[in-house]
Amino acid sequence: MLFEPIKIGNLELKNRIIAEPIVSNSGGPDGAPSKKSLEIYSEYAHSGVGMVVLEQHAVHPWGRNKLSQFRLYQDSNAAALLPLTDVFAKSGIPVVAQLNFSGAGASGKELLEEKDFRLVSPSGLRNPRDLINADSKILDASEIPEIVEAFADAARRAVMIAKYTGGVQIYACHGYLLGQFLSPLTNQRDDRYGGDIKNRARILLEVTEAVRAAVPNALVSVRLGASDQMPGRPEKGLTLKESTWVANELVSLGVDWIGISGNHCIYGIGEDDNDTAYFSPYASAIREALGDNKVPIDCAGGIRSAKKAEDILKNRVCDLVGIGRPLINDKQFVHCMKNE
Repeated sequence: MLFEPIKIGNLELKNRIIAEPIVSNSGGPDGAPSKKSLEIYSEYAHSGVGMVVLEQHAVHPWGRNKLSQFRLYQDSNAAALLPLTDVFAKSGIPVVAQLNFSGAGASGKELLEEKDFRLVSPSGLRNPRDLINADSKILDASEIPEIVEAFADAARRAVMIAKYTGGVQIYACHGYLLGQFLSPLTNQRDDRYGGDIKNRARILLEVTEAVRAAVPNALVSVRLGASDQMPGRPEKGLTLKESTWVANELVSLGVDWIGISGNHCIYGIGEDDNDTAYFSPYASAIREALGDNKVPIDCAGGIRSAKKAEDILKNRVCDLVGIGRPLINDKQFVHCMKNE
């Protein structure tokens, strides 16, 4: 099954392998791709994957993760990305722009010196994994529509100007802003954006609806943090039951596929990733719960062999297999999987 084609929306992938987004730290200080960026992603374009999700793009000046991060909050940012997407156009591999607002999940302390940057979060609380070591400002409810609009505008730029042929992915996991809103560990608001999961998910659902409307003919996906804890551990914070409800809402808003990962558990850092497919229990539960509303589910994390990938596909854990860190070290990894 791994090397069978699959159709997502109006796009057919040559196989079921997705190159998951990994921050390359290769952009320039203005967020434009560098010569190093083009070298890295040229290798991805010829790696044998069915689709590439390209590392997070900032949708707003406040939402940056690092200075070197790619950006989509101005038309000029999008135009600067054309040499990068051209690499994929020439190879015929669909490429997706991952859209992000980092909030208190930012990691570049140098951003605090930038005049157009503000460190913001749902409740002014530090993330469980605090990389920037600084206090954040609580977002006022009146500022949230600006962030929603920023995601929609970034999606439009990604598709219309930067020519991302695979559409866009909304980043709602790994402790970044949308994941901070989803989690009661970092969202203790008492307004319409805090409280039960329907309120904590409100900004994500508003973003998804706005992005879907902005790019009606492009693929839209969400990478969803399924829980604040790793599978098999007592749940504290965002739970699988809550994220299953969110997944159903996302499908009703017209997303084309959903990627499953962790939220504040930080995608398994420190976990045994020796071919364990550690997020497969979450992917399987959400795929089953979607039932007749099923859209393709992408499972990533700790998948290190063709056999493991085949197993989770055949066992209906997921429809797409995400490969991340192995491709960093070996761009021939997928070709080797084919020969296993």
